[in-house]
Amino acid sequence: MRKQQIHLRVSQEEYDLIKQKMVQCGCINMSAYLRKMAIDGLIVKLDMPEMKEILRLLRHNGNNINQIAKLLNEDKDIYSSDIMDIKKKQAEILKLIREVYLKLLQL
Repeated sequence: MRKQQIHLRVSQEEYDLIKQKMVQCGCINMSAYLRKMAIDGLIVKLDMPEMKEILRLLRHNGNNINQIAKLLNEDKDIYSSDIMDIKKKQAEILKLIREVYLKLLQL
């Protein structure tokens, strides 16, 4: 529970600049933004379309794996093409993760 208060006076220009930076990093709560900046000194916002693609591929593969598991539990046959599709998607995911990792190393 937060009981301590800190009061801060700023000029209109400073307030506008704080608000602008808050919006840039995606924060909507001024208290949370100021607390994070006071404690950590920075906020890192990563916008990586690769991560969205990784999540999409993981969901797709998860669905495929669940369908295969269901078929196996029902003693039905599975096709090697299904397994190959999963392996291909896993390779794509691994490639994207490597790309994201290399980008993070450059920050």
